[in-house]
Amino acid sequence: MEQIINSQSIKEFFSKSGDVLVRPIKINQNNITFHIFCVDGLINSGLVDEAILQSLTTDQFIKECMTERAVMDYLLGGGAYHVFTKEETDYNLLMKYVLSGMVAFLFDTEKKAIVYDIRMFEKRSISEPTEEGVIKGAKDAFIEVMRINTALIRRRVRTEYLVMESLSAGKLSKTDMTLCYISNIVNMETVNKIREIIKNINIDNISTPAFIEEYLVENKKSIFPQIMYTQRPDRISANLTDGRIALVVDGMPFVYLIPCQLPMLMQSPEDYANHFFVGSSLRMIRYIAMIITLFLPAFYIAATTYQNQMLPVQLALSTQAAKQNVPFSSSTEVLGLLIAFEILIEAGLRLPKVVGTAMSILGGLVVGQAAVSASIVSPLVVVVVALAGIAGFIMPNQDLSSGIRVIRFVFALMAAVGGFFGMAVGLIILITHLCSLDNYGVAYMSPFVDVDESNNKDTLFRFPIKYFTKRPQKIVPENRIKQK
Repeated sequence: MEQIINSQSIKEFFSKSGDVLVRPIKINQNNITFHIFCVDGLINSGLVDEAILQSLTTDQFIKECMTERAVMDYLLGGGAYHVFTKEETDYNLLMKYVLSGMVAFLFDTEKKAIVYDIRMFEKRSISEPTEEGVIKGAKDAFIEVMRINTALIRRRVRTEYLVMESLSAGKLSKTDMTLCYISNIVNMETVNKIREIIKNINIDNISTPAFIEEYLVENKKSIFPQIMYTQRPDRISANLTDGRIALVVDGMPFVYLIPCQLPMLMQSPEDYANHFFVGSSLRMIRYIAMIITLFLPAFYIAATTYQNQMLPVQLALSTQAAKQNVPFSSSTEVLGLLIAFEILIEAGLRLPKVVGTAMSILGGLVVGQAAVSASIVSPLVVVVVALAGIAGFIMPNQDLSSGIRVIRFVFALMAAVGGFFGMAVGLIILITHLCSLDNYGVAYMSPFVDVDESNNKDTLFRFPIKYFTKRPQKIVPENRIKQK
């Protein structure tokens, strides 16, 4: 049965909720009364009193109105001045508006309401990004309020073609979302696909990022991130002009970018803030660090367990001398230290910030030194694991870093079982998996696996800006020219 807008039924429904206000307000001598319906703590009560209620009590025309319809027509026509004012007849939409912080005036005879957007609630101020350090660039970052985040994007992309499409998901949470794209650049097939996915999300509550990501990701079994998130509005604006789509979710202090490819996750906005030679050098260091963190522990296991002869003589002798009093095999040492390294990271994240930092430093130094002194592990293994661990944190994207750390364990296990042959098999499987991924019609390894020469100037190396003349063909089939 369709519910109608009625103040008495709404008041009874929220009778046990002390923060929900439903109270009558008589506005003239003709016994015309409406009910104000709002949530305490989500509205700007001062603005409600000054801009709306005070004007109603002093407005001569309101005092002469004979019907509720006349009052409503006057208010909608500008009698109570506010930017966002609309008439609402749908009960479910009215509940969504009010419970998200708007104010409604209920007119029982008309079975309708007038809604004012006068939201105000406690929020975190705009500050520097905590996960993406900024040296030479904008210092503002997204916060948990969706409308402020869309404003940060609009400030940087001032074209009239920038679309901010409102959506929602979650049967109970009714989480607001905004789909951002530039209509004369973006591939609308991708936009339509993402919109349909969000509309078909049938879950009670959108409480964590994974609830969104797992619906939007096409290859759900892959450990590699296929949706990029960022705290930086400048990064979002740059990718929007390249034809990508941004998804702003209320309550989350970052914004998603779709579609996402692996080279994007290895790039940082700092690459474009510095000289192209410096940016290219930093990017190459990241790729080298990724290779080190993936293969160094496995290489050490394979070399010391199966192929000692491939090491230089002095290195082989010193390695064997260091392992002489150690009772464990190389694979056990490396895997044990890798697990200990992950435990220290997890403990540092869960403890209070000051204690966690001290504990990580103390644990790394004391435990590592004590293990070496007690001949539980060899010094070279500590160096190998520490170097691989540090290299894993150079990745600009933490989802990518987490995935690589997991794969590092897999390579170490395969090296322990099959030596360099096991590593080779693991590498073939990894490359095959990456090349098989497709993300909204775009190859995950693009532009390494396609012939789009226009995008090759911004992969392993960052060429000068003058070479960035076209948008990626797989993402933007038309309107590809972005610089002449």
